[in-house]
Amino acid sequence: MRFLRVFSLVAALASVFVGVAAALDFNDESEEAPRGEVGMLYHFELHSHSGCDDAPYRYVVESGTLPPGLKLTPQSYDLPNKVHTGLIDGMPAEGGTWTAWIALKDHCGNSAELLFTFEIWPRRFTISTDALKPGTVNAPYSATLATAGVRSNVTWKVSAGSLPAGLTLSSNGSITGTPAAVGSSTFTVTATGVSTDPSADGTRIDTKQFTLSVLQPLTASVSRRVAEVGVPFRATLQGTGGQSPYTWSASGLPAGLTVGGGGTISGTPVRAGSYLVQLTLTDANGTPLTQDVRFTVARKLTITTRTLRATVGHSSRLGLGTHGGFGRVTWTIVSGRPPAGLALDRRTGRIIGVARAAGSERVTFRARDAAGGVSTKTVIVTATG
Repeated sequence: MRFLRVFSLVAALASVFVGVAAALDFNDESEEAPRGEVGMLYHFELHSHSGCDDAPYRYVVESGTLPPGLKLTPQSYDLPNKVHTGLIDGMPAEGGTWTAWIALKDHCGNSAELLFTFEIWPRRFTISTDALKPGTVNAPYSATLATAGVRSNVTWKVSAGSLPAGLTLSSNGSITGTPAAVGSSTFTVTATGVSTDPSADGTRIDTKQFTLSVLQPLTASVSRRVAEVGVPFRATLQGTGGQSPYTWSASGLPAGLTVGGGGTISGTPVRAGSYLVQLTLTDANGTPLTQDVRFTVARKLTITTRTLRATVGHSSRLGLGTHGGFGRVTWTIVSGRPPAGLALDRRTGRIIGVARAAGSERVTFRARDAAGGVSTKTVIVTATG
């Protein structure tokens, strides 16, 4: 009978201790948060033990804050082996140090709290390409994106927006193709780098927005190509396409002429001849266009006629002659006048009409050509019976 009472007491005490669970707590390996880095994927598992072990635990931030970009999964995973795991993951967006009290709770109302310190280092993996050179419509284009920082195997993709029509971004960071239309496209690229540096393991991500412009092809033209010895010359250089403002340079210009970077050729030619000039137009992006242009420098305009003779009573068409010059010549009388009955045809440079009386006059004529050349000469005009 005494044995039965002892046995009953032991059984009763055993039943009491069976209902008492071990204290709820974090596992040792989950008591210190790993260091993070801006732009690097972060993964921190919270493991726990004891408490009411027949249902998932919950993890909550009781006070303090997690680093920007990180989140806590509050409900653990109830794995088959009854290892309950919470998760803090994401990608830190800001460097610094943060502290947070994280509470572990089970369904029986037990809880445990632990203060975590999260140290986040500055970004060590970046897209280093600052800008993309512009493209030209219907011309092959090639540019390569680059990263700086932790040595990594990098994969690229367009994560927002789109490239100009005709261009594609390969996974190795090359933008290639032939732009199909003029315009600008804004897009965002994402670089994902898997570290190849054993001292800096991890996967890092950076994004950057670019604007890529597609321009019309560069063209160049010059307003004048004919000059004249001794006559001041000025021509305007004109550019289209590309990106203004433009700069200009030239080689092979006739002696006496120079090119201004703003787009003018000016000066006074000193020698006649035909000159093959190489003009180079460079746009604001540094894109050059070189074009060969033929310049002609005419001889100086000179009136060659010394005397003219008409016959009284007969119709006359007396021509004034010139040498050199360029293009059409117009005529004026500076002083004097032809014998009575004769007059100057300003368009042709002829003295026309019917002389009414014999006589001789000194007439000063001026010729002006299309290049601006001027020649003045006094000619004796005589009418004889």
